[in-house]
Amino acid sequence: MHFCHASAGYYPFVGGAQTYLQAISERFSADGHAVTVVTTTATQGDCYWNPRAPQTTPGQEWYNGVDVLRCSIRYLPLAPGAFYLARRLAPLLSALPLAGGGLLRLEARQTPRLPGFQAILEGLAPVPDLVHGVNISLEGPMIAAERYARRRNIPFVTTPFAHVGVGEVQRNYTMRHQLDVLAASNAVIVQTDIERDTLAALGVPPERMVRVGMGVDPDEAQGGDASRFRQQQRVEGPLVTFMGALTYDKGVIHLCEAMRRLWANGVEVTLALAGKPVLAGGFPEYYAKLPEANKARIRLTGQVTNGTKQDLLAATDVFVMASRVDSFGIVYLEAWAHGKPVIGARAGGVPAVIEEEKTGLLVPFGNPDALAVAIRRLLDNPAFARSLGERGRKVVRERYTWDLVYRKTDLIYRVVTGHSPAALADVERLQ
Repeated sequence: MHFCHASAGYYPFVGGAQTYLQAISERFSADGHAVTVVTTTATQGDCYWNPRAPQTTPGQEWYNGVDVLRCSIRYLPLAPGAFYLARRLAPLLSALPLAGGGLLRLEARQTPRLPGFQAILEGLAPVPDLVHGVNISLEGPMIAAERYARRRNIPFVTTPFAHVGVGEVQRNYTMRHQLDVLAASNAVIVQTDIERDTLAALGVPPERMVRVGMGVDPDEAQGGDASRFRQQQRVEGPLVTFMGALTYDKGVIHLCEAMRRLWANGVEVTLALAGKPVLAGGFPEYYAKLPEANKARIRLTGQVTNGTKQDLLAATDVFVMASRVDSFGIVYLEAWAHGKPVIGARAGGVPAVIEEEKTGLLVPFGNPDALAVAIRRLLDNPAFARSLGERGRKVVRERYTWDLVYRKTDLIYRVVTGHSPAALADVERLQ
């Protein structure tokens, strides 16, 4: 069969949605299906609003058996300010009782502007058997994919990665036109019951939603040379690690404040921050104002992949990402694959992923004091910390592998295309 996957980002873009899409696309291809990914030239989040951000080349390429078609990104005048203004206005417009969904869809096509995206879809030959739209946060590509699927009368599947649970965050993922696209889908793949319940309360048909979750390759997401990382980064003693975009919403500023409390109380521990700052994310300005004594205890590694990531996780004592903008959080799985305890926030879908006191600890988002207490508890109780990490490792192998995600997604595709007598409700019972 031929499947079209549509998303605003794909490899080499590093992020949860992009990793997910690459994992399933390459597995469908390896299983003998034709897979076309329609995407953009973005290599990082800033590309959608910052004309100076690095981008890859538009056009066609083959990567690991997947046909990747990329369109260029165009920008509103006065970018990035115009982008920020339009995105801030969109939730307000969505809340107006007389505002039309058509106006919201028009706004979505401008943030970012992807003039070639619809044309690429319309030019697909042969016509795919199914279209799968991924990532509702930049809904323009998903709207284009839904329009194309309806015109061609072919099944349409979505994976929204909706960030829910915090009002000012959730409203960017649950606007009227976004919910309309999800409600029109033949199947909506959600990551947690938290995401499913929230979307159901907002009108997405619950019988069309299927919880699949995320994954890792457990045999690849382990190993690493802890001593090599510690020697290269001059780390002695315990190491607390964060991996992700360096932004306020990801909790990195609160983590730094928690570490400052620990350092002020004589706790000898180093902080590794693995990731890139995002424009308007607040971290560069915050970091510039830190005392030099604090900076000396922080290792800014930049974005880490492959061997360097494994070295870092092998060297880690406690993994922390107390974010409010995660529908799941693959990085927790990566830490667990190394047997490391994790700390997350009671926000988004994370409370459905981290089993408190069993695989990790949860703290309120934005609370450095609670975060400092949780970190110190794990540092002071290594046996308890190891038990959390080992339980997490077991859970990963049982529930969260890309092979299991693929098997569930494959069954969803077969159900909605009429190639399986099973029902969507059967998908979650797969082991």
